[in-house]
Amino acid sequence: MSVTSSEALTEFLRNRVGDHLRSVIYYDDDGGEVLYVREDVADQYTDDDIDQVVRDVRLEAVEKPHQESLYEHGPLNCTVRSFDDAVEMHFPHDETSGTAVALDGEVFAIHGTFIGQCMDAMDD
Repeated sequence: MSVTSSEALTEFLRNRVGDHLRSVIYYDDDGGEVLYVREDVADQYTDDDIDQVVRDVRLEAVEKPHQESLYEHGPLNCTVRSFDDAVEMHFPHDETSGTAVALDGEVFAIHGTFIGQCMDAMDD
């Protein structure tokens, strides 16, 4: 996968979730590139913060083969972290590149996703 694939994902997400898209970062051997960041989100992060995020997802990508070897589920396509205010999705392309996406936390509830429904079930 390439930055072009990540740009296509960015466009898809902008059309699908609109203003609930917080950021999209592509990374590879050459570093990280912010493909999209919402203005209010950009104000919350320094360049050093973004570098830390890139380092974190890069480390996770290095573990992709290990994760795939632990489970008999096929290739690892995506990891999801759900916080109160945001949902982080990481799409590791291989051991050195991938795409990290952040969405507003309410996106799962708004779009009636299975994870959102599970979270709602636990709140009942």
